[in-house]
Amino acid sequence: MSVRQIKRIILLAVVAMLLGVPASMAESPSQEAIEKWQQLSDSEKAELRKRFKEWKTLSKEERRAVRQRINAFKALPPEERQRIRNNFARFKSLPPEQKAKLRKRYQRWRNLSPEKKQRIRKMYRRYQGLDADQKKQLRERYRKWQQLSPEERRELRRQLRQKRSSH
Repeated sequence: MSVRQIKRIILLAVVAMLLGVPASMAESPSQEAIEKWQQLSDSEKAELRKRFKEWKTLSKEERRAVRQRINAFKALPPEERQRIRNNFARFKSLPPEQKAKLRKRYQRWRNLSPEKKQRIRKMYRRYQGLDADQKKQLRERYRKWQQLSPEERRELRRQLRQKRSSH
């Protein structure tokens, strides 16, 4: 299943949750859910019908996974849920190129080993502890690193390993 499909499904599930429809997509919605449904515009109803058709194409395992995510979302503090909603709205407003770039980065992150992720988190925490001047210097060094050719980078890595092993 693609990232786009998963996002659509989660959006459907979140909308259903916000309307008061049980995550299990039960056949008999509550009176409150019916009233909320009736308040929707025709285009909103059409969109939800479309999303529900997509939901029905999911396997039991995929539906279970979505339900678990919904329950995890519901269990979050209200501020955290709002932060997630804001991030989602901000993502939706991005130009397609930027969305594609973020999806690519996310996929690359998901493919990293747990050890590599841990190392990156540790480096990020260290970076957050730097003062403004140190951050600026580090960004400048990184910019210079990016301008190096692959051969120059390999040579610098070799020199760094050699220097570390001699200490």
